[in-house]
Amino acid sequence: MTSRRRQLFVAAIAATLALGACQPVATVPKPAHGGTAVEALVGQAGVLNPLFEGDDSARDVDSVIYQGLTTVDAGQNVVGLLATDWTISNDHLTYTFNIRTGVRWADGQAFTVDDVLFTYHVLQDLEYQQPGAAFWRQVGIAAGGPNQVVFTLRAPSAGFPLALRVGIIAKHLFDGMAPAQIVASDFSGIRAIGTGPFKVGGINSLAITLDRNPFADPQPYLDHLILRTYPVSDPQTAIRAVLQGAADLVGGLEPPEVLALQGRTDVNIQEVRSFTNAFVTFNPDGIGRQFFGDVKVRLALTQAVDRQRLVNEVLAGRGDTDPTPIPTGDWAYSASAAGSHPYDPIAAAKALDAAGWVLVPGNKLRSKGGQPFKFDLVVAGPFPTNEVAAGVARQLLEIGIEADVRPVSASDLVQKYLLGHNYLAALVAIDVGSDPDQYTLWHSGLDPGTLTSPSREGGASSTRTWRMVARPPTSRPAWRRTLISNHRWSMRRRRSSCTHRITTMRSRNGSMACVSTAS
Repeated sequence: MTSRRRQLFVAAIAATLALGACQPVATVPKPAHGGTAVEALVGQAGVLNPLFEGDDSARDVDSVIYQGLTTVDAGQNVVGLLATDWTISNDHLTYTFNIRTGVRWADGQAFTVDDVLFTYHVLQDLEYQQPGAAFWRQVGIAAGGPNQVVFTLRAPSAGFPLALRVGIIAKHLFDGMAPAQIVASDFSGIRAIGTGPFKVGGINSLAITLDRNPFADPQPYLDHLILRTYPVSDPQTAIRAVLQGAADLVGGLEPPEVLALQGRTDVNIQEVRSFTNAFVTFNPDGIGRQFFGDVKVRLALTQAVDRQRLVNEVLAGRGDTDPTPIPTGDWAYSASAAGSHPYDPIAAAKALDAAGWVLVPGNKLRSKGGQPFKFDLVVAGPFPTNEVAAGVARQLLEIGIEADVRPVSASDLVQKYLLGHNYLAALVAIDVGSDPDQYTLWHSGLDPGTLTSPSREGGASSTRTWRMVARPPTSRPAWRRTLISNHRWSMRRRRSSCTHRITTMRSRNGSMACVSTAS
């Protein structure tokens, strides 16, 4: 969600649409250089360095300061940014990237291959302890021919170019510093510069002022971009700032907020799709076996929930009913697989009856062997997860199943319940990203504590369950399309110690509001 909104914001600046797009179509003026835009930003930004950013606000700011070798375009394709293009070896282990020439840092120094090598060597530093460090330490990085960087992998990975979106930092600013010193440097804060359209002009407790990078290519139309911060405890203040004229735009609106703004002639709302996916996962083993051990029961629950009704009730229609983990607009999405188990409460009731979960006349809940079908559904996070969980519970009750929604903290949901498999059912919302290969999210052979290394546990059943994704991610697009489109969905029917989905929905809540009177 956040990344897609950020891309829209960058595009808006580059084309003067941060202000221009807020005008009625018929009166949009011809773009002209100059001016200042003010964005209402929820939450203080921390370290302004793409290798160490720890919050969404910092990522928003960094996105207009730094650039990576690659980026994702509007069609969700990975394209070059600081790299012009790249080639892949026949064994799909070596990527050779051609680096753009003529690029300069915001202080006028030339951008070179050395900056790229320096950035990735920081990521590989043993003192670098940020998420993803273990991955980069397994990648060989070296200079190639003139203006070339060569990456060598241990195994093919079609998603590797996507990982190269990480922003490149300037060697001449950080050379000789340990990771801890880089974080503490003024060049990771009040003096942050990159190759992007803006550089930091000033920082105080109320706002971050960005000035146009005079060496950026192409040049942004705006001279200045002010990111005024508002408290996380009251995000509505950011929206009110736009409505009251204190800011020109605000991002990350939720559907109810968009609905409340509709009809206003002084506000223009731009809507983009996000990668955020919300779903209910069951635990078919351990404490959840009595309820979800039978695959027929899990499929019945899938058919008992009307996803479109959830989208309408919770997201005001601004969402996609994704029965699978892959977004409907992605090339890997399979409509036939998604339609395998449509909403059918009658079929769901019959399947539950056949599985022994019967509804005795006079009882509210189904039961089996004296055990009522009642379980806890843990959920965490801001809107819309709690609302989705409540909607799922209401629909399940209609077929005689009670899901007791239990709100917990986000840290408890992950550490106490999900990673420890100490739950019956949980509603989870994740950003699945633009790469449809979700191997690291679903493979049961990964460490349940980190999801990045081989599991310390596991057994024959989990090996059989995930055989269809056990082959390393390949660089052959045609083979990947066939694998993902035709086979990935079978895991929903297989018994596993990981997850089984009851319903998924994807919110399109990466909205941005602008005041049309801003100038």
